Amino acid sequence: MYPDPGWQAQQRFDQSRRFQRMNDDMDVQRRRRARGGVGSGLGGLLKAALLVGIVVLLVQNPELRHEAWTFVQSLWTDVQNS
Repeated sequence: MYPDPGWQAQQRFDQSRRFQRMNDDMDVQRRRRARGGVGSGLGGLLKAALLVGIVVLLVQNPELRHEAWTFVQSLWTDVQNS
């Protein structure tokens, strides 16, 4: 008539194991996203340095800035027309 206490304990243990596995899987996913995110590690630092270098180059050179702007405009036109 009454449930077996051993069976109930086993069910609670199994449930806690499932929750622990789910939490472990979610932690792994969080670490993967954090590791591969934009701006993380040396790759992010190199990207930022490259971007700053390009901006400085464009600010200092008006002819290059004009050519770059013309290229971006033609590229944008090509994307809109395709």
